[in-house]
Amino acid sequence: MGVPEWPNGIASRAIGLVPSEVRILAPTLIKMINKILMDEEGRKYYWERGNLSTHLGLIKEKDIKRKKEVKSNLGKKFIVLDANFIDNLNKIKHSSATTHLKDVGPILIYSGVGKNSVVLEAGSGSGKLTSLLARFCKRVYSYEKNKNSYEITKKNLAFLNIKNVKLVNKDVKESKERNLDLVVLDLLDPWNYVNIANKLLKNSGYLVSYLTNINQVSSLSSNLKKEFIVERIIEVNERDWISKGLVLRPEHWGLVHTAFLLFARKR
Repeated sequence: MGVPEWPNGIASRAIGLVPSEVRILAPTLIKMINKILMDEEGRKYYWERGNLSTHLGLIKEKDIKRKKEVKSNLGKKFIVLDANFIDNLNKIKHSSATTHLKDVGPILIYSGVGKNSVVLEAGSGSGKLTSLLARFCKRVYSYEKNKNSYEITKKNLAFLNIKNVKLVNKDVKESKERNLDLVVLDLLDPWNYVNIANKLLKNSGYLVSYLTNINQVSSLSSNLKKEFIVERIIEVNERDWISKGLVLRPEHWGLVHTAFLLFARKR
């Protein structure tokens, strides 16, 4: 795929190319995605503005804005869809580690949070979980002591126009919040923060920890016996299926282990 050009001469680039998704982004102007175009092979193209240049040809801006189905100058067909929050969430910049969407659902459901919940996370990363917590909860406090990750999260929250998050560039040990519904720890050593979580949470509130290794799970669970009841320890595996003509089967690869999720409830 060559380097396409915007009408105003700004060079754009395709990044994150995978079999089912293509992103066409301008490197200097980061704006919300407005439309998703899908070709006949099911690949997605994220459109912000201007004519869209792809390896299947050029689609005119006026067609993208007005039509549900469009053709490129090479005669290739595309379906045009309105972009939603998840489409734009997929566009945010990531730090070295990120929370996967498949792990977010259980956090939201098993913790029982909702529109009146006030929650806190320690370890913002790139702000993906932060953003999704903010979509479902009244207020989110997010602590990130790493300056680079803090700045990435700050920019991502601004890009997504999220207003109900207080982002703090400090260790969560310095937090002053109390009577919270949920505390999420995405830290290497969450067992050192059990007392902090106990102070932050209201009675019956949830502590959820995002852990990559089982030895972390063991260390944390052994330090929770006095203040918390461990309700469940789970992992979520995700595997896509191919549905094309006579073909209906699992993909050869899947998104398997990303983390263990430990759920504990304050006594």
